Amino acid sequence: MTHKDFVAELAKRLDWTQAKTADALDAAIDLINEKLAGNAQVSFPNFGTFETKKMSPRVSVNPLTQERFLVPPKIVANFKPATGLKDRLQDNLRTR
Repeated sequence: MTHKDFVAELAKRLDWTQAKTADALDAAIDLINEKLAGNAQVSFPNFGTFETKKMSPRVSVNPLTQERFLVPPKIVANFKPATGLKDRLQDNLRTR
């Protein structure tokens, strides 16, 4: 589903204009991004939790030259689905 499709469906469900819905969705995404950048968790009941994780530095090897190099530490965004979402996904898998 694309952003445009999502906005259209959400606007229909909320009985809002697509412009108003797109603005609200963009504001929500901006807020989530701000909170994640500040190292905070963002949780949605029955959906899941967004959080950041610090990845440790590691040594990697170039497969062609066999040269070893250090990959620096980095922070990545992570999503952990809620139990209800996991169950729905498993139910969908079983019915296919």
